[in-house]
Amino acid sequence: MMPEDAKTSDSASATSQPQADTSPTEPKKTRSNLFLRVASAAVLLPLVLALVIFGTATMWAIFMGLVAFAAAIEFMRITIHEESRLTRWASAVIAMIPAVIAYLFIGQNAPIVVKSPMLVLGASVAACLWGAYLFNCFRPREIARASHVIQSTLGAAVYVGFTFLALALFKRDLINGNAWIFTLMAMTWCSDTAAYFVGRALGKRRLAPILSPKKSVAGAVGGFCAAILVALIARHLAFPDIGLIPVIIMAIVANFLSQMGDLAESLLKRSHGIKDSGNIIPGHGGILDRVDALIFAAPWVYGFAVFTAL
Repeated sequence: MMPEDAKTSDSASATSQPQADTSPTEPKKTRSNLFLRVASAAVLLPLVLALVIFGTATMWAIFMGLVAFAAAIEFMRITIHEESRLTRWASAVIAMIPAVIAYLFIGQNAPIVVKSPMLVLGASVAACLWGAYLFNCFRPREIARASHVIQSTLGAAVYVGFTFLALALFKRDLINGNAWIFTLMAMTWCSDTAAYFVGRALGKRRLAPILSPKKSVAGAVGGFCAAILVALIARHLAFPDIGLIPVIIMAIVANFLSQMGDLAESLLKRSHGIKDSGNIIPGHGGILDRVDALIFAAPWVYGFAVFTAL
């Protein structure tokens, strides 16, 4: 998640001139907008941190489920905005089936123990697939858009569902899950901040001019360095038993995925001519706008944490 000043408008018109990092239709940052951003962060960040530190695994999972559902609705708003609200909401519900079932039934710490967890997981994937098709068979619709709705539903199941599933599993499956959550967030935020300032100071070569004209190669390198530094500090404070080289590899891969996640959401929005994924967070946009860098990185860091805990 880049700082807002480092992000660019995702309007469709921007794609024709990559070097134009401002648009006549892009609203200028105002003091009132800055106040909203600061006020939202001042309220939401302590609540999230308190929930991570003091909340139970169940409380954190419920919170992640609600946020995931809201993010899935945003995904539908981007990809199938021409459909009715009922269609978007129903598609979001169907998309969440595999992630919810996986949390409840898969793993040694799953709340519900079953004899064949992988069979249950397979059934949940089938239910999502069948549900997406059946819902579009028995609803009033524009038939030409039916396949588009199905594709968006299945896309959200992976793009949104499994990201928030990984975040929920940190507290469920790991003794030091809180430390891993903070490490993931710190690597992402510090990388974004370093990329912004290094890019402003040294960035001349653009990283992906069509998707994000202000992102630079120098900024990306600065982001990598910041992520590695944060990972080394986290290792010293919370994970001293993990080798130095594995931690560095973890940070490099996580940062690559976080930067790819940032660009991926820009690609998604630009392809549909949308600037923000939503407006649920005053001054910040939507949930996907705030967690875009976590979307690809969270499953990787969770998998690394589980592997090193074995």
